[in-house]
Formats: sequence, C-alpha cells, structure tokens
Amino acid sequence: MNTLEEIELFAKENYVPIARKQTVKFMLDLIKENNYCSFFEVGTAIGYTSIILAKEFIGMRILTIEHDLNRVKIAKENFKNFEVEDRIELIAGDAINFSTREQFDLIFIDAAKKRNRFFLEKYLENLNPGGTIIVDNMNLEDFWVGANENKKAHYEQVMKEFRDYVKNNPLYESTFYDDIGDGIVVIKIKK
Repeated sequence: MNTLEEIELFAKENYVPIARKQTVKFMLDLIKENNYCSFFEVGTAIGYTSIILAKEFIGMRILTIEHDLNRVKIAKENFKNFEVEDRIELIAGDAINFSTREQFDLIFIDAAKKRNRFFLEKYLENLNPGGTIIVDNMNLEDFWVGANENKKAHYEQVMKEFRDYVKNNPLYESTFYDDIGDGIVVIKIKK
C-alpha cells in the first residue's frame, strides 16, 4: 500500500481496526499544541496512525506494538513503502507482557478493549509529566459488526465499567469525546 487511502480501503475491506481520521486529526492538533516529541501506540494494526505521525513530525520518537504477526508484517511493509521504517520502532509482541522504561508525551491505547484498564494502569508510569493518554473506540461502533447479543452485552458492560473507573478515579483528569471518531477518552494525570 502506497497511499493512506489504500490503507484505509484495505482496513475497511479486511475489518482491520484503524483509528478514524477525526481521531488522528485530534492527536495531530494535540501534539502541535503541546510540542509533544514522543508517541507510544498500543495496537499498531497495519501502521496507519504511526505513518501519519512519522510523516507529520520528522523528529518524533515513535514506538508501537502489535501482537498479530500478520498485521506486523503488513505494517512493516507499509512503513517501508512510506519511507518511515527508520523512524518507527515496531515491536512484534503482546502489550500485556511488554515493558519499557521509556517515557512518552502521548500514549495511544487502541488494542483489546477488555484490557483498556490494564493497559492504562500498566503504561501510566511511562507517561511524561504533562503528557496525555488517549483510549480509542469508546463507542465500539466498528466492533458491533457481526457480534452476537451476548457479546454485545458483555462488551457494553466492560466499557461502562472502564468509563466509570476513569471518571471516578481521583488520579485522572478525563474528558470523553463521543463525537470524535469512534469515541475517545483523553486522560491526564492530576497534579
């Protein structure tokens, strides 16, 4: 794939979850407004978000992790095609087991929805002071395609519990944007 449009089409046709354009634009604006220099993405998929950030911010440190080896292969090909492979570090592995001591200005959680709280708590220590965590797909609109009623009910409960956890945790300053992409929550740590 040599254009963003080709990646978007491939993702749509193959049910690969990538961030929506509105969500990526929100991140681009946030990075510019705050002069963020580092980005960690939990859930690479096929590399869409990381490619856009690498093209927009030449000096940005980008680390991304993906457990699906087929998607890792496609992401690597896409990074090469977009000539950003030297600016993006892609980890082929499970974010549950991965750890790093690095600090990041922006952490984007776009992985297994049942693990949102786990990833948020796990990678909180990797957030720079003044940094931001964004969790994608709070509305689960794309998730419902082909899901049965039991699965829908289960995931609705999981997401409700995550929303309540974020809203009620005194450590977090959170804002929910149901009208951006598939819904995002923007989290900062209270001073």
